[in-house]
Amino acid sequence: MVEQLRHRGPDDAGIESGDGWELGFRRLSILDLSPSGHQPMRSEDGRYWLVFNGEIYNYLELRQDLERAGERFRSGSDTEVLLRLLMRSGAEALPLLNGMFALAFVDTEARSFVLARDRLGVKPLYYTVADGSLRFASELKALVAEPNADQCVDSDAVAQYLALGYLPGETCIFEGHSKLPPGHVLAGTLDRPGAAYSRPYWSLALNDDPGRRPITPAELDELENLLLDAVRIRLRSDVPVGLFLSGGLDSGLVAAMAAKSEVAPLALTIGFAEEGWDESKLASLTANHVGLQHRIVPQRSGGLADVDRLSWFFDEPFGDPSALPFFTLCEAAAGHATVFLSGDGGDEMFAGYRRYIEALNRAGVIKAAGRMGGPLRMASRLLPQGSLARYRLSKLALPDHGCAAAFDESPDDPVLGGIVHPDLRPSLRIAGRPIWERWQRSSGAGVTARQQRLDYGLYLPDDVLVKVDRASMAHSIEVRSPFLDVRLVEWAARLPRSALINRTHGKLPLRALGPRLLPEATLQAQKRGFGVPLDDWFRSAAGRAMVQDRLLAPESRASRYWNVPAVERLLETHGSGRGRGFGVILWRLLMLDAWSRHYANARQEHWQASSTPSGSRMPERAQRPAYNA
Repeated sequence: MVEQLRHRGPDDAGIESGDGWELGFRRLSILDLSPSGHQPMRSEDGRYWLVFNGEIYNYLELRQDLERAGERFRSGSDTEVLLRLLMRSGAEALPLLNGMFALAFVDTEARSFVLARDRLGVKPLYYTVADGSLRFASELKALVAEPNADQCVDSDAVAQYLALGYLPGETCIFEGHSKLPPGHVLAGTLDRPGAAYSRPYWSLALNDDPGRRPITPAELDELENLLLDAVRIRLRSDVPVGLFLSGGLDSGLVAAMAAKSEVAPLALTIGFAEEGWDESKLASLTANHVGLQHRIVPQRSGGLADVDRLSWFFDEPFGDPSALPFFTLCEAAAGHATVFLSGDGGDEMFAGYRRYIEALNRAGVIKAAGRMGGPLRMASRLLPQGSLARYRLSKLALPDHGCAAAFDESPDDPVLGGIVHPDLRPSLRIAGRPIWERWQRSSGAGVTARQQRLDYGLYLPDDVLVKVDRASMAHSIEVRSPFLDVRLVEWAARLPRSALINRTHGKLPLRALGPRLLPEATLQAQKRGFGVPLDDWFRSAAGRAMVQDRLLAPESRASRYWNVPAVERLLETHGSGRGRGFGVILWRLLMLDAWSRHYANARQEHWQASSTPSGSRMPERAQRPAYNA
């Protein structure tokens, strides 16, 4: 299990055990590079043990408080600060932490343990309970390396992946495995670990006051100071630090704050050959304006060949195409620094996604459509299945007015129903349930607050942060996001939604702060996101060939999930360039196929279990794939 995580921690490894417990760890050395930071870390008397993945950014301030209380430290690591806090207060110490983490803490005398995950879910924590035992790991590949681990594919999880592009909430691709939700602890005893229970230790309340007002000058000063300090404490490192810079506002503000520090980091930007997707010129302008050294990393034209690498490192099917350029960026970044700052979290915190604005501008149409869901659904079925008009009508017909604008893509895409295997269709019909249930729980709140709650609960931890963690850890680098500083998140949550967004722009506080720090061109640039020109790629000869070789081949191991002739027709329709593009769907199918190839010996879904050879398992140790040229 530990060997499977070598990429997450190439610098050191440790395994310790006792009566009823065993802990393993791989270390990426960032703070206190000496052996004093070795994990698993124990207290001096051997009673307490800790393994901890992540960073506690405010560890120096917490250490000072502990020293005033009489504690004396052996190392300069944040791990020891965390250990002593947990020794004193147990899980009650978690609200003191400003950082990203997944941890396991064992008290051998009380015979108790605590697993915990950071508030927003930056760091992953998988676990499984079986035969009265509890096992956990940072990645699924380590968890299923245990010889008796269950690897029966969950058909509902496959459907959710195809509908959403990621696996939501606690859902795991294999039955019997789960994920600890963000901001939760899982506590139990060493004598009955299978009876462990989870509970939240943090929740975020959003100010949904309908009154309209702009951000005040005093609040703007407060925002600047908070962001400056969030960047400052994330620059703490005993190894080189860099910065990921796009042409946008969020990473530009982080860059401007980082440039004020004593150690100005190198800024890296991904470059696309397609001009409509490339932000490198804007990024260079920002870097020059704030005074940072800048380097552009070109996205390789053959990037689609990286699907095998992505699928192995991501463990579960993952369909966000922005993982591809980010993976390339991390690969290049590893040669320049070990720690990088990013602008992730700004869109969720300050309502920056286009769908937030669409929901406000189309509120009347959406509300009227919500009362006519049935007729709209019937009308949509009269249109060609792959047409853009049918897609838009089906999206408007989604339940609960306002929901139609909550997503850039509908989880009830009618095209999916036409291409999946018939046995998967029952699961596909309920694939959007995690979203609908969360959406309903926020009923009565304003649409922006509802969208933000949905993104904080699902899209941020299960898509954005999964992408960042797996792609960066694949190359043994660490990414830190100042916008996910808990002080900033709670500060933005206290503002009325009208101070964040209007019918033209989101991120109003950041836009107000921008003129103090960034060039005018950056402030006026159209929001692009970290996108990928998938539609164009799949119309190219290389893209079409990959789909034909992977998705239409008889030996495709994932073809049990889809109807091959239907996918062939989809590719032809997409190649014609008429109507809507299907690049995102084709990408999800490719990633599912690549994932299936890595887990080729895993048992089939339960609806096909009878045809699977008895005892079929994935090899105990999956091999890291060779890099494709």
